[in-house]
Amino acid sequence: MAFTTHPVLFFSGLVLALIGFLLWRVAGRWDLKGHALDSAIKSAWNRRVVISDELQEQYRDVRDAPTHMTRAGRVAGHAARHFASQVLSIAGMIAMALGAVLAVVAVVWP
Repeated sequence: MAFTTHPVLFFSGLVLALIGFLLWRVAGRWDLKGHALDSAIKSAWNRRVVISDELQEQYRDVRDAPTHMTRAGRVAGHAARHFASQVLSIAGMIAMALGAVLAVVAVVWP
């Protein structure tokens, strides 16, 4: 069980896991569900209504639109970013899992 037998496979697994972690972190910025849950937890903990800065910013972005068509476009943009964040989050988790499996296989494989 020598570590030097599969260094390329091991470091490929580490790089893939790192890329997956970065994808997962980037996806968190656009996740509306995560922001809403964070606000709900903070509100329950503080016993007063607390709205996260990200949700307030998105609400102001939609509210300050001059026309209904612009509002609809901004809401559609936020929805598209939320959908993309869900896809990126799943892709990041899969990449982290595959990276971990590659690293383990590189160490265990004779």
